[in-house]
Amino acid sequence: MKGKTILVGVLVAMLVTSVMPIMNGQATNEQFLINAKKVDFTYKTFEKSIATTNDGNVLLSTDSPEEDYLPAITVDGNGNIVAVWTHEISAVDGDIGIAYSTDNGATWTSGVLEAEGFQYYADIGYMPGSNYEGPAWSGLWIDSLDPTRNAGTFFLITDITDENTWTGYLWTDDSRPGASDMCVEDDMWFHEYSFDTIGPVIGMVDDDQGMYQGIMLWWLGVDDTGVPTETVSNWDAESVLKTSPAKNVDMAPHHDSDPAWSENDYFHFVSEHLNATSGHSEIVYKKCIPPEQDDIEYVPTQYYLVQDPNFDARDPEVDSDGDNVIVVYMMKSAYGDWDIKCKYSSDGAATWSDSVVAGEQLVDETNPTVYVSGNNVYVAYISNGNLYLKISKDGGATWGEAIQINDNEGSVVAGDGYVDISAGGIVWVDNRNGNNDIYYAPIPAPRIVIQSISGGMGVTVTVANVGTEDAENIPWTIDVSGGLVILGKHAEGTIASLPAGGSATIGTGFMLGIGKITVDINVGGTTKKASGFLLGPLVLGLK
Repeated sequence: MKGKTILVGVLVAMLVTSVMPIMNGQATNEQFLINAKKVDFTYKTFEKSIATTNDGNVLLSTDSPEEDYLPAITVDGNGNIVAVWTHEISAVDGDIGIAYSTDNGATWTSGVLEAEGFQYYADIGYMPGSNYEGPAWSGLWIDSLDPTRNAGTFFLITDITDENTWTGYLWTDDSRPGASDMCVEDDMWFHEYSFDTIGPVIGMVDDDQGMYQGIMLWWLGVDDTGVPTETVSNWDAESVLKTSPAKNVDMAPHHDSDPAWSENDYFHFVSEHLNATSGHSEIVYKKCIPPEQDDIEYVPTQYYLVQDPNFDARDPEVDSDGDNVIVVYMMKSAYGDWDIKCKYSSDGAATWSDSVVAGEQLVDETNPTVYVSGNNVYVAYISNGNLYLKISKDGGATWGEAIQINDNEGSVVAGDGYVDISAGGIVWVDNRNGNNDIYYAPIPAPRIVIQSISGGMGVTVTVANVGTEDAENIPWTIDVSGGLVILGKHAEGTIASLPAGGSATIGTGFMLGIGKITVDINVGGTTKKASGFLLGPLVLGLK
């Protein structure tokens, strides 16, 4: 996950003017169509193709003399690895660099997505569907900020290999002013925009922890064509100083298997802001359930997670898998250097414990990013111009030895948002070629993909481990909804062992019913959806 940095301020009058029409309720499809317009864009691939053995450093921004930075990486529903970054042409002109691999990182297609304005701070995530009070839509979302216009652009991609499925939208100037950063995370049903507000706004509450509201977050749903349809929630990410908004925003989703929103569907949110009294940065945590927290009031699940009157805590990153929640951050030590520290929880953030990821004395370790899979936690960070990875196999309590990822000594560039990690691998900013480029490397970990879904006598699913390490104890579920399903609505189990490069078959077993059905599959956090027709014991036309 990628850290976020506040980039653009906005006067409160501008914010209130634009917010008030939809602040107290969900926006209509008509409102969003007025505030967003489709944009023309082109995707130009680089002339030089990329090939790798999938075990070294891969230059994604190949043949690019411009500056490339702020990378983000995800894996879509078909197992494709997709990375984006800011491709800066000048101080007022930039595009989105984008690369994808359909063969687990063995080869890549890389290029630049060109659109109107300055496409700055691109971020990407895969969402399996928007299931809150509206039709489902799934695919890749790419958000970017245009600092020259104080507005954002977003792209919806159904199939990364087919440009005909790519759609771009541009917010009009008065609908999303002062966007401070973009934030899209994997497996979210909604994406989020952050807004920097200077000065007080309507409804501000000075709670007992001395926090003031700092930025507004907007959750946006879409229909099955990718058209925005509703704002489902807006709330504050509070800041101690009204003139010092929260920054470095990051979040991680938690969803249960039920497509309806409930108290089990929420988001872990972290941000950094400056303490008015101590003058030091600290980390705020907030657990947000959008349907229940659609206001701008303080809630009990928001609090200081890291607060020290003598030392700065900065650049927080959060990720979760089930009830395992990990927050990593960089913190100044008594020796004057930066260390990487961790807050970890095994009960959905009800309680927290502490550990040190990297804390060598008199050596700066900075800009952490985190990926969680079960009890395995992967944290990448920068130190002395190199990129390192540490792995915890017990939910963040203890950490293994540091593994150097870059194969060119001292070439990694440090900065907020300059490294990102996901199941697909690690991307970072590297200057070994004389300018800032984006590089990729796989992580030494298992990676589970759903290779195929077939019908017949029940639903059969083929699962593969395309990662570099063996996987153990992989939980899986298959849920069938729609139609009249008498038998076979739910199946679950555990794959005891799946070696790297291996595959396994799971299924519902015997089914009985009639009608159109939707099949939701979850294997170790990897999800996929299919639809078909159930006729007696036969599943037909599943795709």
